[in-house]
Amino acid sequence: MNPNTSIYLDAVRFLAAMVVFASHANYQRFTGGVPLFEPVAGLGNDAVMVFFVLSGYVIAHVAATRESHLGEFAASRLARLYSVVVPALLLTFVLDTLGAQLDPSLYTGRWYEMDHPLQRMAAGLTFTNELWFSYTRPFSNGPFWSIGYEFWYYVLFAVAHYLPPGRRTLAVAAVCLIVGPKILLLLPVWWMGVWAYRLSQRRLPGVAMSALLFFAPLVAYAAFRQADGPGLLLELAGRHLGEEVLHDQLSWSRHFLANYVIGALVAAHFVGLAGLAPHLSALPAAAERAVRHLAGFTFSLYLLHYPLVQFFSASVPVLGLEAHRAAWVVAASLGAVWCIGARLERQKGPLKRLFMGWFTPVRHPRLGAPAPAVSG
Repeated sequence: MNPNTSIYLDAVRFLAAMVVFASHANYQRFTGGVPLFEPVAGLGNDAVMVFFVLSGYVIAHVAATRESHLGEFAASRLARLYSVVVPALLLTFVLDTLGAQLDPSLYTGRWYEMDHPLQRMAAGLTFTNELWFSYTRPFSNGPFWSIGYEFWYYVLFAVAHYLPPGRRTLAVAAVCLIVGPKILLLLPVWWMGVWAYRLSQRRLPGVAMSALLFFAPLVAYAAFRQADGPGLLLELAGRHLGEEVLHDQLSWSRHFLANYVIGALVAAHFVGLAGLAPHLSALPAAAERAVRHLAGFTFSLYLLHYPLVQFFSASVPVLGLEAHRAAWVVAASLGAVWCIGARLERQKGPLKRLFMGWFTPVRHPRLGAPAPAVSG
């Protein structure tokens, strides 16, 4: 991947995570509102769609260039997920238990579900928390829902990319039957990232077209939000599907029409980026290191921030920090992510080596014989 493209994608990844953080930290019940975060307060779902497209783009890249067999692909994905998922679930349970003692009022709404803790933990660890029309929230950790989607997108991509044609169709159909319509409804958004990567590898557009593809989606997105496109499309879907289906059964997928628009804009933006990147000057080494360093905390920031924000908000009355609530909650949460995330990132390598010992390599049918597995 062109270095400029890679750095830009890392910056987008970190900024999207910060938008999700800011959107949640701005909640009245946590901080009373943070003026600095107001401009992005309602953009959390849009940022998750950026993650989906970016994930599809990166997965298509690693499958095409580095992870030549199914065993390596599976080991890499599981190591990436479990290095943060397991600590996030455990930390959420501990923080919620402590926070509920400090300020019970913060843990009494629909955003906190503590019954059947073992089932909730198991659903999170097996990524079955969003299958079909179920919704199993791991305690207070609302953002975890997207992991229950993305894991299955990895599975669908893996069986479609690595299995031979004779087994591929049946395997894809079986996975679709397992996950159900809710997760499949947002699959096109994720797959737009795969499409954007593959398109950019076939033939890059010229500089003028690349610039148009890069900048026009930014303008179109601003106009889409200004015109309340997401609200209008949600209303349209509600008229045809019914409010009960939309909100009770589709849950996080209810904005699927708006998400398709956002996904298409992000995908076009990435295609434009790929065309422009070779013509841009390299970023200074110090700036590149800073972007890479911040991007390394993205997954930890995404999965840890919500229980941390809620816990530190619950600690405000005990610490007597009501006058500085917003500053304390934001600073303490980001500081905790920085301390914890650095440790979690170091677990990916050992976990990948462990998982590599579990899988028999299945090479892409066009790439020849399977490579030997790395011993665990």
